[in-house]
Amino acid sequence: MSKLEALEGLAKFQRMAASGPPPRTRARRFRVPGLGFMLVVLLPTLLTGIYYFGFAADQYVSEARFVVRSSSRQAPSGLGSLLSNVGITRSQDDTYPVNDFIMSRDAAKLLVNRQDLKAIMSRPEADGIARFPNFYSKDTFEDLFKRYKDLVNVTLDTSSGISELTVRAFRPRDSETVALALLGDAEALINRMNERARQDAIMVAQSEVDRSEKRVTNVQAALTQFRMRQNTIDPTKSSTGLLELVGRLSQESSSSKAQLSELLRTAPQSPQIPGLRNRVGALDRQIVEEQRKIVGDNNSIATTLGDYERLLLSREFADKSLSSAIGSLESARVEAQRQQLYLERVVEPNLADAALYPKRITSTATVLLACLLIYGIGWLLLAGVREHTAA
Repeated sequence: MSKLEALEGLAKFQRMAASGPPPRTRARRFRVPGLGFMLVVLLPTLLTGIYYFGFAADQYVSEARFVVRSSSRQAPSGLGSLLSNVGITRSQDDTYPVNDFIMSRDAAKLLVNRQDLKAIMSRPEADGIARFPNFYSKDTFEDLFKRYKDLVNVTLDTSSGISELTVRAFRPRDSETVALALLGDAEALINRMNERARQDAIMVAQSEVDRSEKRVTNVQAALTQFRMRQNTIDPTKSSTGLLELVGRLSQESSSSKAQLSELLRTAPQSPQIPGLRNRVGALDRQIVEEQRKIVGDNNSIATTLGDYERLLLSREFADKSLSSAIGSLESARVEAQRQQLYLERVVEPNLADAALYPKRITSTATVLLACLLIYGIGWLLLAGVREHTAA
């Protein structure tokens, strides 16, 4: 081998040593995950898996479905129309208060007082994290209510108007008991709403009756005062008597005038003529006087009769108003006997025979994916910072 060939071989060996092992050798080399990957991804996932597969207690679910219906509202299409055909009309507007009540502090307090909700949440089967109280929550009602909202849920299907109630507990009987208690309390709420509506309807109708009775009393008192002031029971009969008197006087006056005219024509010198003239004058004056009583000044029969008829008309209106108010009151009482809102149980709470929670595989996989996402975002941010620093 010449000196030149030896130098070329040495240079080739140096280039190979500088370039490192071949690509296949580099691909087969095992790379240990970095500390950041272990802390952000592997450790949380491992702890989650240990908890769910080693310590998490089984939780049993009891489901119930119900619908709030009204006896006086029209139902839309779909399942609501089907229910309406059998006499059930869903009342979606009144379902929201019921659902809100189930998820309220009042419902939780009732369960604490009646079903010992605190004992249900702290069964011996419960694990240290799911039980109440645990290491991160205090033994207060506010923390209990937070845990209550994790175990109880109610959702409304707006297309059908049916609400679904789900309750989780560490014992099957506990979840069923809580679901039944919540439905009973919701029915009690519906009954209170019905009772309040009944009382309001009857109260309004009764107030209208009282007002009408007072109006009738006032009109009758005014009519009595008018009769005492005019010294007459019925001005209509008095006016009838005056009209008849004026009619008789007019007839006598006409007869006397006819006699006087006949005497003046046949016996102008008759001694009866002065008497007839006096009689005709007296009758005419009396007629004028009686007519003045009928249609004269403000104290005339016409004025008195007008006031009397107005009082009679007011009394008639007041009587009709009272009759109408009494009818409305009776209708309100009859309507109050019919329950306006109903809580109809479509599906009764079930007694679970298998635990549905916790979702061990799903929960662990969710934590893993979330950690990978966080790690990826962090790696991209660090890479961008390094690139910006290098530039």
